[in-house]
Amino acid sequence: MGRRVREDVTARMPGAEEQELLRIGAEEPVFCLERIVLDGADRAIQADLITMPAQRQRLRYELRMG
Repeated sequence: MGRRVREDVTARMPGAEEQELLRIGAEEPVFCLERIVLDGADRAIQADLITMPAQRQRLRYELRMG
C-alpha cells in the first residue's frame, strides 16, 4: 500500500515521436511528470512517467502539513 508520493514536474520541447503521438506541433512544450509511490518503509512500489501537452493541463497539489 502506498504511503507517500514523490513527483517531479519539468517542461521541455517535444521530440518528433511525441509530437506525432500527442498530435501537437514542434513549438508546443510538454510537461513531464515523474511519480514514485513509496510504501511505509520508503521502498518504491510504483513508478510512472507521464508526458502531456503543457497548454492543455492544469496541475493541482494538495498537501497535509503535520
